[in-house]
Amino acid sequence: IFYLLSKNTSYTPLPAEELELLQAGMGRQTVSLPEDGDHAEVSLLLEETFPKMEYLCGGWLLHKATGGSGRRKLTVIPPETEGYSVKTLKAVSGGGKSTFYIVPLQETLDTSPLPPDSQHFSKMPKKICYQCNEVMPLQMLAVHINTCKGKFSPDETDDEVICPICTKDFPEDEITVHSTQTYLRMFSTLFLLSVEDVLRCLEQQVDTTTEFKLCVDREDLPDRGILQWQRKKAASPTSVLRVVFIGEAGVDTGALRKEFLSDMISGIESRFFEGLENKGKNPKYSLTDLDNENFRTVGEIIAVSLAQGGPSPAFFKEWCYNFLCSGEVDFSCLSKEDYLMMWADEIVSCGYTNQIKMDSKESMIRAIVLHSTTRLIPMLQQLRKGMELYGLVNLMAVNPEACHSLFVPGKILKVSINIIAFYLEKTSETFSNITDGNTGGAGGEKSESLAVHHVLQWMTGQSHVPILPDEKRHFKITCKFDHECKERLGDHSICYPVVSACTCTVTFPVQHLDTYTVFKTIMSAAVKYGGGFHRV
Repeated sequence: IFYLLSKNTSYTPLPAEELELLQAGMGRQTVSLPEDGDHAEVSLLLEETFPKMEYLCGGWLLHKATGGSGRRKLTVIPPETEGYSVKTLKAVSGGGKSTFYIVPLQETLDTSPLPPDSQHFSKMPKKICYQCNEVMPLQMLAVHINTCKGKFSPDETDDEVICPICTKDFPEDEITVHSTQTYLRMFSTLFLLSVEDVLRCLEQQVDTTTEFKLCVDREDLPDRGILQWQRKKAASPTSVLRVVFIGEAGVDTGALRKEFLSDMISGIESRFFEGLENKGKNPKYSLTDLDNENFRTVGEIIAVSLAQGGPSPAFFKEWCYNFLCSGEVDFSCLSKEDYLMMWADEIVSCGYTNQIKMDSKESMIRAIVLHSTTRLIPMLQQLRKGMELYGLVNLMAVNPEACHSLFVPGKILKVSINIIAFYLEKTSETFSNITDGNTGGAGGEKSESLAVHHVLQWMTGQSHVPILPDEKRHFKITCKFDHECKERLGDHSICYPVVSACTCTVTFPVQHLDTYTVFKTIMSAAVKYGGGFHRV
């Protein structure tokens, strides 16, 4: 006897759950096994008995229930070197009398009921529902009779009306309220006037009742982050993203999520896109990433970043953005000079042998358009599929102008000293020696200066100016100054600034910041080596 569970658990199901599992094609089933069957034969027979096991990719193990009554604890049955054989199962089951519980290791199976005419119920006893005259298995009938309304007569069908907007059937007394609410939702989506309206709309789509948890290593982002993202099949990225960095004690109340998204978007730009800085980039041609559905995951991460306070992906070429909005290539955006020169090798390989210059752009476009654009379309299509999260693609389709600045470089406010000074709650004098360029120190001598966006990320977890309207309005950085560290800690030679990224607070050890040189050395070391969330 085998019992298929829907998820990885350590206990037998509750009585209320058993009927739900049985209706979903899981639960308890008797399986006849050949005397000399090996693991492959056992797996094949189980898949025939439980069709949902055919798509179970995350692996499974067999468990036995401990003695007693009620809900019992499950203990794993260790497989042999070659898996489970029939001889082994007989030995541990007392001659086939025990129940083996099939526990998925990584996936959660769908528990929605199968249709009454499913092949899975072919051997089960069936009865007729007196109200609708449908034949169905007994376990389905037990639930069906509570919701069955019987077959409607011609006179009764007039009680339901088709909604002209969503085309679904609703009772006549509810259709007015439903259609009005649906129209208002569509109206508010179609007439978003600004980027703030778009971001606010995305933020409202986040499911705040559940969490999408990731445990990631800082090393080798974004690849490891994408891999962990794809493995979370039991949860949905529409939920609130919660991040744990391996080896760090920080609890995510928002800062860890923003740091993860900042690093991921930056890594995605360099890993999956190519082109000139501040000129827009195209996706890299990579069949490996396409086959692994990495571009779809990239699209999901972009949507989550926009909806949950991360940076905007303002690095797309104009034609790429137009494709994401419409799903079609706009050839008018392909005649840019930087685009032609970037594809110089491809122009030659496509058979164009004349001199590459702007005067001949029309003939060059004819030679390369199918080659250079169609090969990138699958990447953009998969990216667009991932960006359907939160309805982002629909928002872009009906509001292309409002969304434009989020994806195409040029309008997103860059982090600068003045920006940090604007958000400082107390004073901006502390940062007067941090520069945007590569000069610093007395007399304008060349020296290594701190990158401004790295300083902002060190203090707040994010390397970008907040884009969500509410976050932008309430965002501030609090500076505190410790004048008594020597009295409190005794005699010592150096202290480093202490940051609480979750509250955007930084405390400077004033007694150790006598000169600019000392300040620069301490700040450089703090930003370079103090980026982890090790304080709770």
